[in-house]
Parts: sequence; C-alpha cells; structure tokens
Amino acid sequence: MSSASPLPRTVALLVGASLLAGCSAIVDRGQLQEERATETVAEEQTVIVHRTATCECCGGYEDHLAAEGFEVRQQLHEDLTEIKEAFGIPESEASCHTNQIGGYAIEGHMPTEAIERLLEEQPDVDGIALAGMPAGSPGMPGAKEGPFVVTLIDDGQVVGEFGRF
Repeated sequence: MSSASPLPRTVALLVGASLLAGCSAIVDRGQLQEERATETVAEEQTVIVHRTATCECCGGYEDHLAAEGFEVRQQLHEDLTEIKEAFGIPESEASCHTNQIGGYAIEGHMPTEAIERLLEEQPDVDGIALAGMPAGSPGMPGAKEGPFVVTLIDDGQVVGEFGRF
C-alpha cells in the first residue's frame, strides 16, 4: 500500500519543553516503520498514549489497555495537532488521542483486537484509525451501536478498511 517516493517520507517533530510540556522525544513517522523490525515482544506490548491532561475518556482508554495486558506510557500535550500531523493522521480520522505501538500509529479508542491483529499481520502502512469517539468503544461510555470501522492510514490518508470490530 505504500509506494516508494523520491522524497523522504520522514516527518520529524521535536517535542520538548519549549514546544509541549512533559515531552522530550523526537517523533519520526518514517522511523515508526523501521522500529517494527527491531522491537522485542515486550516493547510491542507498550503503548504510548499522546493525549491532553483534561481528557477524561483518554484515562478510561489507558485503563482498558492496562487491563488487556498492555504497558501504558502517557505523554501529555497541550495540543495534539502537531502529533497527529507527524504521524500522518488524516483530519477525517482524528480522535482525542494518538497512540504508538510496535512501530505503528494508532488513532483513537481502538479495540485491542484490532491492535493485536495489526501487530500480528504487520501491514505496510503507517497505522490504523478509529475516527471520532464512538459510544461503547474502549474507554467511552454508552452502548455500542454497531461494528467499529477501523481504517488503514498511510502517507496522511485513508488507504482502505482494516476491519470491523
């Protein structure tokens, strides 16, 4: 799904004290794919959740991930716009938080079944997204009203459907 390009696919973002509180890492979307080949199983079970401090449902999502056996590391930001841009999250797929795991970007209140399938299959994309904040999704109140449609994202756009969960 990804095609070679003469232009580098890397979009680097310096996230430090001068830009966003609580972070001092370089986010490199192209590096996400390189990490897939070198991460250990333990690292693949670590989810970094990029979120704001005021979002309560993000905390519920982190609790859900932990209950499902994932190690959760939280990165607090004042604004997630630059994070979403760095990871190539299309506006149409945006949610309240962006996650990193196993060299992939995971947008939103993603069911753990989708994350596990992504890590198992390792498609050649930047990540997957569950747009918005659907009722009944992990960390969100309310009843589930139908399957959650998870999309594949690559190069800042939706490139297909990953599945319905």
